Amino acid sequence: MSIRHRRHFAPIGALSSALVAAGLLLGVPGARAEDNPEMTSAQQELEAAKGHLQGALHDYGGHRQTALEHVNKALEQVRMGLASVQHKERRVEKKENKLEKRLEGLKGREEHLKQ
Repeated sequence: MSIRHRRHFAPIGALSSALVAAGLLLGVPGARAEDNPEMTSAQQELEAAKGHLQGALHDYGGHRQTALEHVNKALEQVRMGLASVQHKERRVEKKENKLEKRLEGLKGREEHLKQ
């Protein structure tokens, strides 16, 4: 087969590869913050606990303040965890968009070759 014929079939092979890659990427559900109800619930419960600790009348020998510091640290960790999920989701969306644009380009090339 000549080089000319190989170039003719190359976009079709690339199209198949792109379709497989897009299917794999699009078939994997993204991790979304709203898809993590346990983390969201924990954040709400920690906020409520923080309010109760702040509203307590006694210092309880410094333990109330220490508990409040631990709750604040826990809230920070929950927020960071949810933020990391959102960051990962944005990266997946960028990859999906890039693959979709590439797929559209390959489809256009395939249509051009059919003519």
